[in-house]
Amino acid sequence: MSQVTQRTKKNIIDAMISLLEKKSFEKITVADICTEAMINHSTFYRYFTDKFVLLRSVFAYLLDDLISNTGNAETIVAQIADFIETNNNFMRHISPQYQTKANLYPEFRSILKDLVENKYKEPESQDDPLIQTIVHSDTPELMISFIVGGLVGLVEYLEDHDFQVPMKEFTVFAESFFRKLAKL
Repeated sequence: MSQVTQRTKKNIIDAMISLLEKKSFEKITVADICTEAMINHSTFYRYFTDKFVLLRSVFAYLLDDLISNTGNAETIVAQIADFIETNNNFMRHISPQYQTKANLYPEFRSILKDLVENKYKEPESQDDPLIQTIVHSDTPELMISFIVGGLVGLVEYLEDHDFQVPMKEFTVFAESFFRKLAKL
């Protein structure tokens, strides 16, 4: 892929992220994306067939960003809390309460699952309370699914409270839960 192609594609992804900071996915049009990215429609369609395909690229980009910034947080839960706090409006605008046709949480769940699976495979993550829970499980795959479902549930709780729950409270609760679960 040429540098121009990479730069244009990233520009379109950044435009979508910027728009998701301002309004819900459902209200964003391809014209909005083109205006934000300062491109014409034909350029958009050269890279993406529609805004849903673009959104998958946005999620892939955010996953890569989340995984590459693992050194900034001590635990996966702290890392997720940092991500939610940093991308508060983005999270609000992909939440189901803002959508009538698109439920974007399955994509977010997929990102969390990839993150947890990647961390589970890293030797330096073995002290993380969440990873300890998986390590001590008889069925790691089921435990990963259970944990990711619980994390999505916590995000939905944050959504129900308009993301006003202090991230420290979120982190302490989740890490305490995983420590207790790992000891069972």
